[in-house]
Amino acid sequence: MVTITTVEMERQRVAHLVLGEPRPKPTVTGRRSKRKPTAAPPRLAPGIEERVALREEWRGIEGTPETLQHAHEQRSRPGALARLVATGAIDLHQLAAAEEIALAYSRTVADVAVRTADYSRGLRGGRRRDAAGEGIAAAFLDIAYTVWRQTVAPHAPMLLEIIVDDLAVTAAAAKYRMSNRRARAILILSLDRWRRR
Repeated sequence: MVTITTVEMERQRVAHLVLGEPRPKPTVTGRRSKRKPTAAPPRLAPGIEERVALREEWRGIEGTPETLQHAHEQRSRPGALARLVATGAIDLHQLAAAEEIALAYSRTVADVAVRTADYSRGLRGGRRRDAAGEGIAAAFLDIAYTVWRQTVAPHAPMLLEIIVDDLAVTAAAAKYRMSNRRARAILILSLDRWRRR
């Protein structure tokens, strides 16, 4: 292990963190036709090495490397329901029910419907696609959501925060002043009631 003096560490800090200089290149020896680096690039001091590596990883993208790294970690973090599946608290059927509830909720609260038109001529023969099947499925989804919402009425705000807003069960339990065990039991029971009469 190579020890770095305080003077060298301060020089690296100013050069790479303050002035933004790139990582030093490895030394090249040999003839011109066969130039190969003799060693790996010099390793920077601890703390400086990690920041330079982070800057190199996010090079060319707008934003600071720290902000981009934080956003990437937040996006790659599994949701509250995915963590419950991983721990075995809920199964895949209950996760599918939660996804359908979230879809029904988003359809219900959507303010604007975006419509598209297809002006191409149907030269292939046969029937053209119609929206009747999609409309019927949407109506059944709305009915199922209304029935589900009525069955879980007193706990609907908490359940929607967990299912739609991806709030952790422990945070929802604290917010609605109940134990974690009770909040999880209410969630499981409500997911089991989805589309069951």
